[in-house]
Amino acid sequence: MNENYAQPSMPEGAREGILRGMHRVREAPLAPGSGKYIAKVRLLGAGTILGEALAAAELLAKDWDIAADVFSVTSFTELRREAMAASRETRLRGKGPVPWIAQQLPKSGVPVAAASDYVSAVADLVRPCIGDAYTALGTDGFGRSDTRANLRRFFEVDRQAIAVAALAAIDPALAAKAVERYGVEKGRAAALGQVRLWNHR
Repeated sequence: MNENYAQPSMPEGAREGILRGMHRVREAPLAPGSGKYIAKVRLLGAGTILGEALAAAELLAKDWDIAADVFSVTSFTELRREAMAASRETRLRGKGPVPWIAQQLPKSGVPVAAASDYVSAVADLVRPCIGDAYTALGTDGFGRSDTRANLRRFFEVDRQAIAVAALAAIDPALAAKAVERYGVEKGRAAALGQVRLWNHR
């Protein structure tokens, strides 16, 4: 990646998940209803944006009493490929294996928010495999040059935007408060549309 960041040693038991497309790097400290947290979310981060997903989990816990599991996605493509193969097996033979992503993110009523610095269509590849509310964030658009922090804020893949996306799946009123608290730009969608139009001329 074009950013320097720490590369920790491989966690025990993570090898299979790394090779198959995703593994959990942070477990929610407590379950919802335990007295400290009011709800739970699952965050997926790919590449350098994993750091932002981890930071978003801290914001959710500190500012909103929301617990978060965080997963490192090493390949949305590999997750999709395996899920499609399992779907074909089921279609042809009546029964197929449970895809890795379904094993890691079983339907549970806990929303999922995914973020990467690819276009959001990449994270959207696995939407059919997820049984709960799913939000895909990415850097849709092109033709911009700015600092890394400003670009992540503009494309809404920074920690604050990830936290807002997670909150929106739990309670829109909380998300609205987070938008104000974190200063997430309300006019970003219109500006992004202008970028697309400009680049199509």
